[in-house]
Formats: sequence, structure tokens, C-alpha cells
Amino acid sequence: MKDRKLEAYLQSSLGQNIQPARLKETVQLCTELVKEQRMPQEERTGFWRYLSDVFRFEGGIIFGLQAVTLLIVCMLIGTLADIPAYIPVFIPLFVLAVMPALFRSQFYGMGEVEAVTRASGAQIILAKLILSGAANLIGMTLLLYIEMYLRNSYAQLEQFILYCLVPYLVCMTALLRSLRLRRKENIAICAVAILSSCLFWGMLARELPWLYETSAVGLWFVAFFIFAAFFIKEIYFIVEMRKEGKIYGIIS
Repeated sequence: MKDRKLEAYLQSSLGQNIQPARLKETVQLCTELVKEQRMPQEERTGFWRYLSDVFRFEGGIIFGLQAVTLLIVCMLIGTLADIPAYIPVFIPLFVLAVMPALFRSQFYGMGEVEAVTRASGAQIILAKLILSGAANLIGMTLLLYIEMYLRNSYAQLEQFILYCLVPYLVCMTALLRSLRLRRKENIAICAVAILSSCLFWGMLARELPWLYETSAVGLWFVAFFIFAAFFIKEIYFIVEMRKEGKIYGIIS
């Protein structure tokens, strides 16, 4: 508010019986108070700097659980005869391992707190998702390396990559959809769905072994592009919410 407007407002409020000197002093005091109450404009934290902060607080949990999952998978691999066909069975476990970090705010009911922070809920999810994706990529790469080492051959590596990516995209799409609904009970539903997918891929490997032959690679490519489209759509939705400063999903 400018001094002239403030002076006119005070003059109209106090009436005609006022002293000009006292009025000028009052206007000056009010102007100083208004200036003191103005909040300074803080520099907005960049996304990559924010990502490093999230890594500092969440990185240990995310990568630690991935290491434990990889260890469990390696122990189970030794009990299977046809390892390539059972690769998709283990991939959902890597997705399951990132759920504690991604669903933490829902589990503790912190959605409203995230909604009023400078870093929107969508930005928080995007940062955790990048870290989770990096951890998943490392885990699946090591799994493929172990598989190639046991086979003593890098033949059919492209097929094995598809065996990893297709179930991964299926589970991550389901996870993001559950995350977007923002209801606490979806945590259990998502966990059950991921574990059920392990059984589903195991049944396919047992009942439909021809799916893992070279002639069926086309079907895997089709499944990859379909679920990649759904996954990219969810990522695009997160990015748009981040630009608008909104939370990803609804607050429960």
C-alpha cells in the first residue's frame, strides 16, 4: 500500500479532527510495519538438488532393500533347472522392494503435509521414482549378469532383457496407479498384486514354455510396447502435476 493511499484511508477513518503532523507520523509507522511483514522471496530449490536431498534420506533404504532382494533371488535361482523361463518370476520382487519408500507418506498419513510443502507431492514422488528406477535397473542388470555367467554365454540376451522389462513395467504401472489413488488400503492391494504376478509368471513358465522360445519374441515385444505406453502415461501425469505444484493423486 502506497503512503498516499494509506494517508487517505487513515484520514477518512479518523475524520476531520486530526493533526497533520501526527497523521504523517502514523502513516510512516504503518508503512514501516507493512515493509517488515513482507516475506522475502526465497530461492526455489532446483529439482536435481532436491533429488540429492531425497537420495541422502531415502537412498540407503531403497538400495539396501534392492541388495537384499538380489541376494534372495540369487539363492532361489540355484534351485531352478530352467532359469531363463523363471526370470520374470523374480522381477516383481524388485518392485516390491521399493514400495516402503514410495508409499511411506500414505502409510503414515503425511499426504496433507506434502501438499503444503514447497516441493509438491508430485516432485517428491518423481524424485523417489528416479531413485527407485535406478536401483531396479542395477538389480535387474546384476541378475542378468548372473544368468549369463551361469549359462557361460551371452546368447539370447535380448530375450532375457524383455523377460525383465515386461513384468517390471506391468508391476510399476500397477504400483503408480495405486499410488495415484492415495488410499492407505491400496498399499496392501498393491503388495498382493505384485506377489500374485510372481505366481502368474511362474504358471506361464510351467504351463506355456513355448512363450520363452525365440519364435515367441514378437509377443514379448508387443507386451513391452503396450505396458511401456501405460507406464509413460503415468510418468507424464506425474511431471504435469509437478509443473503445476500439485500433489500426485488425492489426499486420503
